[in-house]
Amino acid sequence: MNWNRNLPAGTNDKLFREAESAFQVEQQVNSFFQNRGFKRIETPIMEFEDVFRASSESAAAIYRFFDSEGRTIALRPDMTLPIGRVISTAAITLPVKLSYSGKVFRAHPELIGEQNEQTQAGIEIIGFSSLKAELECILSGITILSNLAIPNFQIELGHAVIYQEILKQLQLDDKTELIFRKLLLNKSISGIKTFVAENPSSLDDFILELPWLFGPAEEILQKAKQQTDNRGILAALSELGRTVQLVEQVEPDVALSIDLGLIQDFDYYTGLIFRGYADHASEHFLSGGRYDLLLERFGGNPTPAVGLALHLDKIVRLKNKIGQHYRAKTPDSFVHYGLAQWKEAEHYLAAHPEAELSFFEIPEESIAYAKKWQIKRVILINEAGIAEIYREAE
Repeated sequence: MNWNRNLPAGTNDKLFREAESAFQVEQQVNSFFQNRGFKRIETPIMEFEDVFRASSESAAAIYRFFDSEGRTIALRPDMTLPIGRVISTAAITLPVKLSYSGKVFRAHPELIGEQNEQTQAGIEIIGFSSLKAELECILSGITILSNLAIPNFQIELGHAVIYQEILKQLQLDDKTELIFRKLLLNKSISGIKTFVAENPSSLDDFILELPWLFGPAEEILQKAKQQTDNRGILAALSELGRTVQLVEQVEPDVALSIDLGLIQDFDYYTGLIFRGYADHASEHFLSGGRYDLLLERFGGNPTPAVGLALHLDKIVRLKNKIGQHYRAKTPDSFVHYGLAQWKEAEHYLAAHPEAELSFFEIPEESIAYAKKWQIKRVILINEAGIAEIYREAE
């Protein structure tokens, strides 16, 4: 049989230091959430496709296959949607604070270099309508990035209502909306000018200004308020201003900016949205926001909810890029033993956690291995007792 030894596009094996780095980062993030009082939740990697069809943005990126009964199954492209399904269908008393970590899968075109398999960790705060929920997500993200020693990171704030108010005025069909979305994401000044000319509305001046409405919070918010009298947009700008003030009270040194043209990957957001970036990173590795209407998609009642997601693989790659490699622990001692002394070797290991057992048959092999991996000494346990048979030269 001829095996295809290549991996599917957008996936990769993690070996040794890279795998340990990813594990350590995930453990550190999960421990932080646990210490903040979040309860762990896990959902299946695969679900019925209907769970994800609720979000139009994810439709083209879904990995689909059929189960034994011919039903369409999908690998999850997102963690929030399955958690929304759980909250809507299980007898969970709200409010609740949940944390998670796990794999998500999104099919990207091969040539753009995106990873199709990614590890995410995050939180969902469900049942709290207060701005405190957004602040918890934003400040948790800031603290985690600080704990992970990510240098020069920036948090960018936007508001989903701004885009929704524009769509309400324009009344676009799905195809035209997709064109408009891409123009905003790319901040295409000429493209937006052409689009506005072809799709006029009372928000023309504001839309034309959108590619420029990003940067320092106070300056951008003041400029934006001069471009529109739309009540929904003005309310969103006011909420953004208040959020910036509150975050800066607690984290005065954080780099905080505004992007009024910010649009998240999924279309379930209803309020404040945010992303995290850093020097030497080509794309965001932190995202989240408020999504008060998501549970309705699964037959539930409108419920206030806010989430934060961290893209851990991107964070690990960034840490490696800037030289923050995982430093593997080198054992202090390598213990060579005969099978008759296995029990004694295990007792020695329990008393000396810095040691490591050797699985070689002869002492010379253990010594060669210790030299190769810079282990300081080799301990021999045999019928004569315990003795040091090799020590690294000082």
